[in-house]
Amino acid sequence: MPFSSSDNIRRYHSTSQMSKFDSDASSLDETLANLTLILKQKQQTLEEREHEINRKAAALESAKSQLFGDKSPSDVLHLNVGGTCIAVLRRTLTSVEGSMLASRFSGRWDDSLERDKNGNLFIDQPINLFEPMINYLRAKANETPLGPPVKSPHLKEYEARMNFYRMVEFYGMSLGIYPCNIELYRGDVGCADISDYPDCSVTARDWSTFTLQTQGHEREIISFEVVLGNVERMQIGWINESKYVENLSNDKNNGVGEELNSLALDCCRGGFLNQGEFIKLEGLSIGSGSVIRCEQKGCRWFCDGRLVISSIASDDATHFVNTFHPPGQVNGKDDKIIPSFSGKGHWRLGQIVLSNP
Repeated sequence: MPFSSSDNIRRYHSTSQMSKFDSDASSLDETLANLTLILKQKQQTLEEREHEINRKAAALESAKSQLFGDKSPSDVLHLNVGGTCIAVLRRTLTSVEGSMLASRFSGRWDDSLERDKNGNLFIDQPINLFEPMINYLRAKANETPLGPPVKSPHLKEYEARMNFYRMVEFYGMSLGIYPCNIELYRGDVGCADISDYPDCSVTARDWSTFTLQTQGHEREIISFEVVLGNVERMQIGWINESKYVENLSNDKNNGVGEELNSLALDCCRGGFLNQGEFIKLEGLSIGSGSVIRCEQKGCRWFCDGRLVISSIASDDATHFVNTFHPPGQVNGKDDKIIPSFSGKGHWRLGQIVLSNP
């Protein structure tokens, strides 16, 4: 029986659809094959990277072993401290990163450290000074969010307290024993990455205001340094905290120096802000890498080692300004004058000097 034209058309469409299906299936097979090849290549790359990481980790462990021998943070070290023998974990002695004490007892120098006749490592410090420092480090190792905060040592006798401050500074541990923390003061939560000691740095994605607060002790910050990275509208200064809060305006665009009871060096405009009043400092050039040092709670200001403004008349400063001075009395209590920073970008703290009450 001969086929009609409609039958031929149906046969044609059927053949075309089969051909298209075969073509699509072939294309899909080719795509799957390519994806499989890509996945194998990715897997091979990851395996090579993992192998390289393991190789470097093994090399690092080998180097540490050659450098420190079989020393471990869990080692129990037997110390003779001014004639009194105590036992301390190595990780306790090395817990303040970057300190001279941490370096001394890292394990690298064990063979060259002084020892008594019984082989105990000798520390030429009075036990009544050294032991409070060790006990504080032990307490910090046990600190938890739900437990009471650890307070820094405060020796009752004045002379002993001054000697303790001196010893702690000698070991490069002042900020480890008497910590200071950077806190967001004005801005959106999550707008900045804040690193505490030993990094003490800020990376602010939005323009915000921060303060530098002491934690767990009565020593006040009297001087500090800021090392600038890439920043926008950076203002570095001090606030009289109690009065500042009482008189804070609703303008969130105001930073330190632009509110009452605050003053700051305006790094981007090259001037000084004194409670909202701007004073241009001719010839002041501040940029990435500049070091700003603020001394005596706002009495002296240095840029890259050069005194640029001072409230002390006897100073040989280019500019003199009558700023507010260290604390007076408010309602029978001392004012608390603290460092503050407003800006966007990255900066870190350098040297911080504490009072010796």
